[in-house]
Amino acid sequence: MQVGLNTTSLSASGALNPSVQQHAVAQNAPVRQKLPATTSDYPASPLITTRPQRYSVQLNDQLTTLQQADHYLGQLEQHILDYRHAARRGGQAQQQKGQALETFLEKRTTLSGGAVDRQLRPVLQGSARVTFQAPELVQLIQDSSASSRMFSVSEGRQLQLSAVVVGDETDPRQYKTMMGNALRRVGVQVHDGQSGVMFSTAEAQWPQVEQTLSVRSDSAATSAFAVLKTVVEPSRADELLQSVRQGANRAQDGLQQALDAISEQRAQMAVQQEKARQLIDGMARFPQGENAVQASENLGGILDHANHNYQVLAQAVNGQARLSSQTVRNLLS
Repeated sequence: MQVGLNTTSLSASGALNPSVQQHAVAQNAPVRQKLPATTSDYPASPLITTRPQRYSVQLNDQLTTLQQADHYLGQLEQHILDYRHAARRGGQAQQQKGQALETFLEKRTTLSGGAVDRQLRPVLQGSARVTFQAPELVQLIQDSSASSRMFSVSEGRQLQLSAVVVGDETDPRQYKTMMGNALRRVGVQVHDGQSGVMFSTAEAQWPQVEQTLSVRSDSAATSAFAVLKTVVEPSRADELLQSVRQGANRAQDGLQQALDAISEQRAQMAVQQEKARQLIDGMARFPQGENAVQASENLGGILDHANHNYQVLAQAVNGQARLSSQTVRNLLS
């Protein structure tokens, strides 16, 4: 249950009348021992929020993904440093560290929980994707002549099919939308960018798309499916893995480039973590225990000055009625 208490209109100078003071403060109440202030663990501390809602489940998932990505990249950075140090000595130590680095790179998706893509960048929303070019597919998207086209992608024994039928009266903009929907059904998305039309697919599906993305058109000379050629940006993870397998002498440049890229990504994530920490800490209503006592004193002063105003008193009583006993204990503890 989320509780919000509006204290913006409380007067700091409001004083309790003697009868209220008698019941509000117990002279023989035990004094709580103050604990030393400690920094709350990331991402949030269990404090009551000043806003009518706590951070959403989506934000919590993003923070968790951010931590997973930072943890994996931090370990990968350490593996690279260990291998580079061992490579200077050579021998069995180099082989062991190299094998450990290869295994860590090969299990990237599992160890990072899908939070790091093939370019060693964090994936905070959705799943990791691969962006690629396909010149033949771009031509098909730009050619809105009347015809029927069928796309296919094979996944093991399963075959995904999607078709588009274009008539003489089809609007070019409508045709582009139809082509985008057809490609989406086989796992490919169309993106318009400054460099032209690009395509993307889920990283898990990329091997199937790269090898089996095909099209069949009734305007072609043959009715068979033709595999579309794709051009993809080299994977930084694969390049690093290849560098390690080639040996220490050829791996030095690749190792340094990977370290620079990881350092940049972790620096950006550190900024995001700090912003999230400040955002969540800003939701705290009572960062210090004395603030709750001060808020109750201010509320008492408002009620004392407004004892002639029935509407104000009614609102205060109704507001207190909605507070659970556990909430009151938390506020005053």
